[in-house]
Amino acid sequence: MEENILNVTAEDGSTISVRVLDIIDSAKFNKSFIIYTVNGDDSNIFASILNESESSYSLDLISDEEEINYINQEIDRVVEEMKSEEN
Repeated sequence: MEENILNVTAEDGSTISVRVLDIIDSAKFNKSFIIYTVNGDDSNIFASILNESESSYSLDLISDEEEINYINQEIDRVVEEMKSEEN
């Protein structure tokens, strides 16, 4: 499986390498969401709002309940796809 690694800037200014599982551009929310793992630990899957500037990426917390419900469904889909790729 191809590794898609993205370096993002955390709130404290540090840089974190994340493995991108999927990026979802949502017209409904007018946002891009990223589903990812950190430090090669595939047992914990995270999702954030992806912000892109000319020179870097940053992640924001998803706090809207409707967005959380939407992204949880997307995480379930990604997990199912990962399982089917393993077989």
